[in-house]
Amino acid sequence: MALPSDNPDLVKAQCTALSSLIPLMYFILVASSWVLAIDYLHAAPLWLTVYCPLVLTIICAVRLTVWWRKRGVVLTTETAIHELRRTNRMAGILAVGFPAWALALFPYGDAFAQSYVAFFLAISVIGCVFCLTHLRSAVLIITAVVTTIFVGFFALTENPTFIAMAVNFILVMAAVLVVVLMQSRDFNRLVVAQAEAMALIAENQRKQQEQYRLLRMIDDMPVAVMTVDPATFNINYVNETSKQTLSRIEGLLPIKADELLGASIDIFHRHPEHQRRLLSNPGNLPHRARIKLGPEMLDLQISAVNATDGSYIGPMLTWSIVTQQVEAENRIRELAHYDTLTGLANRTTFREQLELSLAKPGSRVGLLFIDLDGFKIVNDSMGHLVGDALLKQVANRLRDECRQPSLMVGRLGGDEFGILMEEGDPDAAPALAGRLVDALVAPYHLELDRRVQIGASIGIAVAPLHGNDAEILLSRADIALYAAKAAGKGTSRMFSPELELRIQERVRLEGKLRVALEEENGLFVFYQPIVDIQTGRITAREALLRWYNPQRGWISPGEFIPVAEGSGLIDKLGLFVLNRACRDAAEWTDGARVAVNVSPGQLGKGTLAPAILTALVESGLSPGRLEIEVTESALLNDVLDCIADLRQARDMGVRVALDDFGTGFSSLAHLRAFPFDKIKIDGSFVRDAVKRPDCAAVVKVVADLGKRLGVTTVAEGVETQAHLERVTEEGCSEVQGYLFGRPAPSERDAPIVAEIQRQLAEKAARDESSYIAAVGPSAMMGQR
Repeated sequence: MALPSDNPDLVKAQCTALSSLIPLMYFILVASSWVLAIDYLHAAPLWLTVYCPLVLTIICAVRLTVWWRKRGVVLTTETAIHELRRTNRMAGILAVGFPAWALALFPYGDAFAQSYVAFFLAISVIGCVFCLTHLRSAVLIITAVVTTIFVGFFALTENPTFIAMAVNFILVMAAVLVVVLMQSRDFNRLVVAQAEAMALIAENQRKQQEQYRLLRMIDDMPVAVMTVDPATFNINYVNETSKQTLSRIEGLLPIKADELLGASIDIFHRHPEHQRRLLSNPGNLPHRARIKLGPEMLDLQISAVNATDGSYIGPMLTWSIVTQQVEAENRIRELAHYDTLTGLANRTTFREQLELSLAKPGSRVGLLFIDLDGFKIVNDSMGHLVGDALLKQVANRLRDECRQPSLMVGRLGGDEFGILMEEGDPDAAPALAGRLVDALVAPYHLELDRRVQIGASIGIAVAPLHGNDAEILLSRADIALYAAKAAGKGTSRMFSPELELRIQERVRLEGKLRVALEEENGLFVFYQPIVDIQTGRITAREALLRWYNPQRGWISPGEFIPVAEGSGLIDKLGLFVLNRACRDAAEWTDGARVAVNVSPGQLGKGTLAPAILTALVESGLSPGRLEIEVTESALLNDVLDCIADLRQARDMGVRVALDDFGTGFSSLAHLRAFPFDKIKIDGSFVRDAVKRPDCAAVVKVVADLGKRLGVTTVAEGVETQAHLERVTEEGCSEVQGYLFGRPAPSERDAPIVAEIQRQLAEKAARDESSYIAAVGPSAMMGQR
């Protein structure tokens, strides 16, 4: 009963054969049915003689049309299987529908008419079975169903004639079934045999095509191919490319290219004995060699050609002139060891030389790591072409300062360089580093009259003092470089264990900060008021992050913020402050705004505006009550992307303030590029404005600038009445500082912070008591 779904060819063949026979089957059924209906037209009810055959006719007509359209159509295997399954279902429906209708007419007819019903069923089922010969499952369904209905119905009539007809029907159907199944089997075998024959023919054609293609490929190969008789060592095949290739260098050979066929392979060798031994024994193959022939380089590959039984037929030689390829390989080898831009040794070569130097007995090696200060700003602002030109000049200066044979200069990547000292004197390395810093800090004159100035920070490690392993020495030079940059850049630092401990402490601090951020434990947001000078009203509060660690106590933001920026935690940290500040500000009753600082690492990624929107929606805070503060240093990298982030925030109604104006990289271009709502004057100018006229002048200039631009100016660091009077006199709009309030926690966090402070006070008292007990009261009195 199952369809041969594992044999696509048979399924399609069945479907194709049925597409011609099934329409005939439906025609037989429809024609026979209407003859029977007409015979009973005046004896049976109208619904039996007209409506029922009409319904059956419509069903048959629909299926006949479907199959008629499939004649000559190439079907897919899936479609063919689907149609065969549908045919099986239709066979069941027809096997029940037509006998049920015919037997429903039976009681209305006389003996002749009733006999005609039996005749109708017999010829219909036989016609269907022969039309469905190619689908064994459908034949079995119709035979089983119709035979059961026929025999059962006429046996129940208890009429000997009809019972005899039922017996004859069984015998005839058995014979028909045997014939049909044999035909179906033969059909299946024929289809399988045809498929196998076609597959065999296709395989033979494929092999012939492959052989032809192989011969054509060998003849047209872009390399010279020849075969040699292993018995006589004569050349017995030469392709066209071989002739063309060797004709280019036949002046270097004792024979012309057209005379190669039949010539001895010995003509290519002055001493052919070794070559003959190589070619005669397939165990020596494959073999590859490069032969220098005058100015040309030939690449020779020899492989064994074996018969299908594994016997050795002979060697096949492929030739190609690879002079240019060899030159390119030499160039690639050079590129693999030297930096293409500067011509200095690259990181790989530098590392290999370092390892070789350290491997020498009693070696004293010095390693200098150089990082250019300010190069990224030049590269981003002036373009990569200017950056590349600058790197070339840096490399030239390094070469000029390191001409001794014992010094090796390398470019380690980007704006990082390395100096390897074969004689790493701990005293000589810092001296060299000082000369390099002085050389690199001098102005650079680039094309188009451009003049730039950068600096350099250098980390130093020497062996064996700081280690004898290349990885350790590189790591410790990097630690020293980090210390040099932390010391203010433009200087050098020698590695020391204290620096390594500092780095390890930084790593530990990063781990603690990561845990505190994930658990939101120990992180608090404090708020410092910003006051309007004229009204004395608090207009805003700046959100300031504070961190308390049970082992370290209160950790300064100046310590953990750089760690967060360097480790990538600044985004999560900034998001924490933003969400907490918006929730707290939503509970303030005075309507003051909340100012949140945005780190440079949060800008230019396209994530600031969605984070602000989420914080505002979740807290219910009005956008007009949120200010974000950015420093000018945050706008130096990817200016367009950073400005785009700020514009998206401002379009939502959020105010944007420029923080710490007057320090670092202050530029009026930033005020022109973006319409800031507020300018905050750095507290260093405010505190010195009382005593220094130049600082007071800066405050006044910024205040006047704010008035002209219609921007609020805030003076930070106002700690005394004199500070307040000075910034008021200079025209500032708002003030912020200890005079008006220190940063304080929110009402929710205030009890927690108070308890922390109480515990810290108790601990301090206990420590003092322990110290007094240890040194004695008299000693404490003496100290006091």
